[in-house]
Parts: sequence; structure tokens; C-alpha cells
Amino acid sequence: MNVVELKHQRQNIYLACENLDFVWDERDVVAFDHMWNEGFSIWDIAKAFDRDPDEVVILAIDRVKRGNIQKRKGGVWGRRMPR
Repeated sequence: MNVVELKHQRQNIYLACENLDFVWDERDVVAFDHMWNEGFSIWDIAKAFDRDPDEVVILAIDRVKRGNIQKRKGGVWGRRMPR
């Protein structure tokens, strides 16, 4: 049995993070990249976009993996000190 066949046989499906929205407008992605490069924290970026910080973290992971942004000093904290 291959993976596709196994997926079709599942009885009880659990969808992780279904309450989160991972769809972004391209203009917002460009703005995210700029904010990331300026050192804004994940929390400040989430507040600016009125998004859950977890959604912003997933976007950051995607952008790093695609080579659009670089890992930075301070990581997700950016220039902000932890509260």
C-alpha cells in the first residue's frame, strides 16, 4: 500500500492549526520582508498585520527556506527585548 492509498483510508482526521490563516497577500509579504529586515519582532509584525504570531512565524520560516529573508541576530525577537 502506498502513501496515497493510506491517506484515503483514514477514518479520523486531525487537521493541525486549522484555526490559523496561512494565506498572505503579496503586498503584505513584501511589507513583512521589509519589517523583518528592519529588525521588527514577530509580535510587532503580527500586531501590524492583525495576525496571530504563529501565522507570522510560519511565514518567516517559509521566507527563510525560499531565501527571501536571512536569519538574523535576535531571531524572532529582532531588536525587541523579551517581556
